[in-house]
Amino acid sequence: MSVLLDFYLINIILSIILINMQIIREKYIKKALEKGKTSTIVLLDGLRGAGKSQLLGEIGNRLKQQRPPVRVLSLNALTGIKNDRHLLEQARGLGAGISALLIDNAEYIEDLYTALHAILKTYNTRIFLTGQRTSGLEKMIRNSSLPQSIIPVLPFSYKEFLLHQELRENHAAFLSYLSIGGLPQSLLLPVNTKESKELRKLIADSFILENIIEPYAIRNPILIRRILEKIAKTSGDQVSFRSIKESLETREQSISNQSLIDYLNFCSEAKLLYKIPIVDIKTKKIIEAGYAWYFSDLGMRNTFSAGNYYRLPFHLQKTENEKALENAVFLSLIDKGYTISKGRITKGSSFIEYITFIAEREGKKIYIQLSPLSQNLQSQIQKKEALLSIKDAWPKYLVGSEEEDGLTKEGLQVISERSLLLDGGI
Repeated sequence: MSVLLDFYLINIILSIILINMQIIREKYIKKALEKGKTSTIVLLDGLRGAGKSQLLGEIGNRLKQQRPPVRVLSLNALTGIKNDRHLLEQARGLGAGISALLIDNAEYIEDLYTALHAILKTYNTRIFLTGQRTSGLEKMIRNSSLPQSIIPVLPFSYKEFLLHQELRENHAAFLSYLSIGGLPQSLLLPVNTKESKELRKLIADSFILENIIEPYAIRNPILIRRILEKIAKTSGDQVSFRSIKESLETREQSISNQSLIDYLNFCSEAKLLYKIPIVDIKTKKIIEAGYAWYFSDLGMRNTFSAGNYYRLPFHLQKTENEKALENAVFLSLIDKGYTISKGRITKGSSFIEYITFIAEREGKKIYIQLSPLSQNLQSQIQKKEALLSIKDAWPKYLVGSEEEDGLTKEGLQVISERSLLLDGGI
């Protein structure tokens, strides 16, 4: 019982402290306001704790400053708005003229869609929604016939992390970001301290309790943690359900195929995990033998993967950092609006190499290959040659190579990992 109280109390304390630890995330505010010009409903979607509620408030402030002025009605479903009738009563405050309705914790309103449809028929308004668990809201909006936009909100980027922590960009700050991530709650204490690590563990435990274990009535919570540990340690690798099951069995944990699929879906619906398909470069077909998985926050990933990180041999520490880097690059691409898959190069029936990311946006495509420096020279050459073996004309990036930023003689665009995460070049 005391553990549960700790989880709930930490959320209350964090929400109070975070009021004074905000940064303005212009990219999301600008995107939401732009989408609001053509969409009647805009959803701020994403991981609980990523800062969606703060963004909603900032959007309201910007709308009030527009000319002609916009009447803004900000509501929170946790303050007595239980159903569509309650919401319709509150919506009278929109009045005549141009208005905007902002609803936080919208997932708690029964018959929400019925109320939103009625509001849009009655008032000249735009509706901005968010919540703690937004997967249900996302499904509702996608299944509606109303003009809509869904904006994924991620934890702080590397650039935002530096701004929030008032750090100069350097290798030490970069490694701190790979370890700590960008959830605002994780940044309350001085980075790289024992207390900061304990706070991140508490936040991770609280998250899986409140967003996965309790909502889905998980009977064996330890399985969720074991699954997340496996996913964290294999970030970016092609992982089959069978390999996850076998990993659990080595720790004397058994699970059915359906339960494993359900548990991973629960983690995805909570916006904790992304499942990425593996595509055969030659045939363009999805390979069904497994997926690559990434976390939506680096700090969460680190909590489940690192264990006694500083007791690992140095070469394994580098491998762990490079897996975190791959996860960070993935999040950066998602944040820029790319749809991501992982490529596989084959020759005949033989596997040759993976292409770290195939990123597509607005009909255009780029290939990105991470070249880990922890691997031997032959492995690095093989990764480079795999990228060169793709014969189409789309841009190809080599990330993490010791070569300087620019073009190689073969036409590959080389960029350092830190440049990429600082929005350079891609």
